[in-house]
Amino acid sequence: MNTEAQANSKSLVIKIALVVVAIVLAAVLFSWYNANREVAQHNPAVMQGSVKMTEIDLNSMLDGYIEVVNVAEGDSVKEGDVLLQIEPDIVQAKVREAEAALGQAKAGLAQAQAVLAKAQNGARPEDVAQAKAAYDYAAGTYERMKPLFEDGAVSANDFDGVTAQYLAAKAVYETAMNGARPEDIAQAQGAVQQYQATVKQAEAAVNEANTYLKHAVITAPADGVVTAVNVEKGELISTGMALASLRAEADAWVEVNVLETSLSLVQQGQQVSLSFPAYAEQTFHGTVVNVSKNPDFAVKKATNENGSFDVLSYAVKIRLDDMTQPLYAGMTAIVNFAPAGEAQSAQDK
Repeated sequence: MNTEAQANSKSLVIKIALVVVAIVLAAVLFSWYNANREVAQHNPAVMQGSVKMTEIDLNSMLDGYIEVVNVAEGDSVKEGDVLLQIEPDIVQAKVREAEAALGQAKAGLAQAQAVLAKAQNGARPEDVAQAKAAYDYAAGTYERMKPLFEDGAVSANDFDGVTAQYLAAKAVYETAMNGARPEDIAQAQGAVQQYQATVKQAEAAVNEANTYLKHAVITAPADGVVTAVNVEKGELISTGMALASLRAEADAWVEVNVLETSLSLVQQGQQVSLSFPAYAEQTFHGTVVNVSKNPDFAVKKATNENGSFDVLSYAVKIRLDDMTQPLYAGMTAIVNFAPAGEAQSAQDK
């Protein structure tokens, strides 16, 4: 027999051996599973459940193009890891626009506050002096022009202009001396309040724009495994679009749908034992953390006990207290709700 034939023969033997091992292992697991099912049939405290995990959907908070994709389906990630990044140009432009509007609102507020302060406090001494000088000059001109107008030496048009300047200067001087009128102060106060509201709105717009800018970077909210990536680099996305999904492994629990006829065996805070077909001959422990107050679904069970009535089931959530093996969503779990001594006795049988 040549070397190639020997190699082929050896390879065939190895393959056959692997198949035999797989069959034996499957038979052992199947036998264990059936044994547990048989125990469950004879022991109402033993029930079948499944492993549940928190599924987190990551949706887009803004429109734009996908700039970076750092993960693929099946990748393990840690909380805070950057999964995806959206091109931030559009959002950055909105931030700059909001900041510019805020700057304008603050400038308007400062101007309105200065006008109000001037109206409330009156004119400065130098403003009063300047107004008095203008008034004295206009009054002197008026007094000189009045007799000339009466003698016909000055035209009515020229005298009207001098009179108007005199009256205007007088009003400015009196205002500087007496302060603004109440209605002027009220108007200035209204302008200040309006600009204050505008500033608040502009600040809120800036904060909102900056928040959206933060959402341009999609990070992992918890440790877990990426179960879906729905976008590719360069893809145009819209607000609310599903970008990726994450399964948080740290939050794994077991859920059992307990028939209402067996609810007397279950209590919140109860200690239970668990086993998994994937980890034969190993026993783990858990705690009942919640018994749903609402039925999950109805199971039709035509028996001598309840005739043709529907039997409802209630979801029971079990925290895993000492799980040391990796778990996957949907894995089968066998839960024994019997007290510790009875649970061990049932397993020994």
